[in-house]
Amino acid sequence: MSVLTERRGPVHVITLDRPSRRNAVDGPTARRLAEAVRDFEEGDAKVAVLTGAGGAFCAGNDLKAMAAGDFPAPTPDGPPPMAVTRTRPSKPVIAAIEGYCFGGGFELALWCDLRVASETAEFGLLNFEHGLPSLDGATVRLPRLIGPARALEAVLTARRITAREAADWGLLTTLTPPGEALQTAQTMADRIASLPAPALQAARASLLAQETLPEPKALRNEMTLALAALPSPT
Repeated sequence: MSVLTERRGPVHVITLDRPSRRNAVDGPTARRLAEAVRDFEEGDAKVAVLTGAGGAFCAGNDLKAMAAGDFPAPTPDGPPPMAVTRTRPSKPVIAAIEGYCFGGGFELALWCDLRVASETAEFGLLNFEHGLPSLDGATVRLPRLIGPARALEAVLTARRITAREAADWGLLTTLTPPGEALQTAQTMADRIASLPAPALQAARASLLAQETLPEPKALRNEMTLALAALPSPT
């Protein structure tokens, strides 16, 4: 199996497992990733951690698989190459990143709520080196996270970005020593899972929605969501 899942208490761990290809995603892997995320959404786990096997997060789309027609032709309404990045999950997802995080893999990390990375991780939209546009949300999510100026620089140069630089940009939640990203993400996920879910889910929904709303509507939306999450009087 190219995608492994493991339940660790209230945490659903999803692991991309193609280490010989630096966890690059081909068509079957994308479908299995979608199944793993759907299982998380439909199950009772409170948080998911997304990681990669063999010292890499994800090197992007498998270019050999793409050349062989392994992916369906992309359309505006169809699934993107990484399958899950068109919509936000309903519950928090943390990326635990070691090693390569390039191209579509970088876009997959941007899809997550939080990003925990090893000091030796590397990021970049290297797909542009091969003439491949971003199909999994980089040009939408990256500027919202780090601002348009730095996002444009990352896109237009398609260069490798060190973990330290990514952290300085505010792209990462925390840096860890090599090999400790998954355990740190697990600890963070356990903390999130320990908090009362309704208030946390309301706050997350408000925060994610507010970037597209004018302030008065965003404040009203926060209040609407919060009222629905208030504990019942005892």
